[in-house]
Amino acid sequence: MMDSPVRGFPVSEFEARLKRVQKLMAAEDLAGILLMTEPEVRYFSGFHTQFWQSPTRPWFLFIPADKKPIAVIPEIGAALMRKTWIEDIRTWGAPCPKDDGITLLLDLLEPLSIRGSRLGIMKGHETSLR
Repeated sequence: MMDSPVRGFPVSEFEARLKRVQKLMAAEDLAGILLMTEPEVRYFSGFHTQFWQSPTRPWFLFIPADKKPIAVIPEIGAALMRKTWIEDIRTWGAPCPKDDGITLLLDLLEPLSIRGSRLGIMKGHETSLR
């Protein structure tokens, strides 16, 4: 009997991706980058879900300049995100139309803005902020 193929990449691949992007961030003097679309989040976390089909619910992955990524996601995705290599997962009970995770995101990013740090976001036709 054959073993089923392993889905996804080993943690070492995600660590290498993180190291590469942090090197690029250092060259641009960025304190972090905020990722908001499925391909970006999946590339750096391995998070694979059909929850992206929701056209309004936001999902964030923040990559600090010198630490592991931080997920800011609806509680509905927490169990699946815990199966990835991401350790810092911050959630809110969704739907929450008055907030939808913005307070958690603000708590994460505000200390950087106080220090005057620069943040990066992806730019292109496929970029979206829900």
